[in-house]
Amino acid sequence: MRQITVGLMLLGAMTGFIAPSGATESLRPVQAQGQAPNQGQGRGQNQAQAQAVEPFRIIGNIYWVGGEYGSYLITTSAGHILHDTGTNEMHDTIVSNVKKLGFEVKDIKIMISSHAHFDHVQGHPQMQKLTGAQVVALGGDAAALEAGVDNSAGGFRGMQQVHVDRVIKDGDTVTLGGTTLRALWVPGHTQGATIWMMNVQENGRTYSVAFRGGETPNAGVPLFDNPRHPKVVEDTKFTLERLKGLQPPDLFLHNHQQNLGRPLNPALPVNPRCITCLDAQAFKEMVVRSEQGFFQRLKEAEAERKK
Repeated sequence: MRQITVGLMLLGAMTGFIAPSGATESLRPVQAQGQAPNQGQGRGQNQAQAQAVEPFRIIGNIYWVGGEYGSYLITTSAGHILHDTGTNEMHDTIVSNVKKLGFEVKDIKIMISSHAHFDHVQGHPQMQKLTGAQVVALGGDAAALEAGVDNSAGGFRGMQQVHVDRVIKDGDTVTLGGTTLRALWVPGHTQGATIWMMNVQENGRTYSVAFRGGETPNAGVPLFDNPRHPKVVEDTKFTLERLKGLQPPDLFLHNHQQNLGRPLNPALPVNPRCITCLDAQAFKEMVVRSEQGFFQRLKEAEAERKK
């Protein structure tokens, strides 16, 4: 999961985008749709990749603090929530970015995550040790974090064990300092992948925000008789139906670099440096592509199975 990026992210479960108009950082290749994580690069290169652009406020009380992969700080009057910790190599970058924004790392009270693949949660143990923050995770992802073992269909290396303080269910909420996020279970990518949803205020208006959880399994993983995720096909179909039925959020925050190919909706007041931001139309297009891609893979797997 360590591909060259612009100090932001890769591996998205989609392709065919260009950075939103106004992004100042140069772009580099992103991994193809659903491609399996790249785990073969050296530590020195990983450390260089973990370097981030300067942190910035995206919208409302949401800030970009990530490195190679997405990491978001949600600030409140009672402390802060950190969404995704990335890889071990990102730890120092995230800590530095939080401080650059004028916040105290020790005020991070809760850690949540998109899904239990190591490029998004490997840094959990370091961050929990540093901050004492409560780790919150849903179902199968909570089990993966507790065991330090990737139980997704891919079973990728790199997970590290961390204690989960609160195991949540679909629809549960996390509240801190007047900010509430609601968990939406989307178990296609990992067994406990979670879209976190919240509202923010900007310029006197309310905007709905959703943080990506995951859509479909990584490319190349077994869809049938998968020893780690036996219900991966069923769970992915469930996920796609949920995504299609979801009211498209005003802002969808991905955890990998995205290439939109057009400016974001001008009515969406987000920082133009955000190259993980998708508007409602881009979210709908992502869901369509994810569904088409998955059912094509499923068709091919079924044909192969019959041979």
